[in-house]
Amino acid sequence: MRKHILLFALIPGLLLAAAQPAPAARKVKVVGKTVEQEELPAINWKLASVGFSKTFNYRNEEIESAEPGRFFPGMVAFALGHMDAGGHFLTLNCGTAQSCSSRRDELEDRVIFASFLDSISTPKVYKSQLYDSRTWALTSLGEEYMAKLRKRHPDLLARLGRLTASALEVRP
Repeated sequence: MRKHILLFALIPGLLLAAAQPAPAARKVKVVGKTVEQEELPAINWKLASVGFSKTFNYRNEEIESAEPGRFFPGMVAFALGHMDAGGHFLTLNCGTAQSCSSRRDELEDRVIFASFLDSISTPKVYKSQLYDSRTWALTSLGEEYMAKLRKRHPDLLARLGRLTASALEVRP
């Protein structure tokens, strides 16, 4: 009985010893690649626009079902489903006579930036490190990423505006 156990213990070891060692992987050194490019690789805008549209529309639906006070204390957010004459796609109910326009702009930015960061590749960090998953407020790292993207793409805000408008047009 012990010979069978010994045999079963030795066979895998013999097979592993007989296997050829794997060749060492070649390390390719890319000249001119910066740390910023490794953190944020080039953006495939076609893929990003599809991902942005889906994520943005999902977030708009989530706003409609959000409980009062989720994004800002004492305020209720509503998605319009289209852009109004002022270029806004959200409305906030403050419950008092105070103006909600600055908070509405902030929430619209959160929705757009979080949707965009979800639609691009960020291989060095998790998406949860870039923004708060509940309120979509950008963290300091998320702000840094957006600053790097604005530096790389000076027309980023205009592109995001076009992506937002096209996402609202295709919404069923």
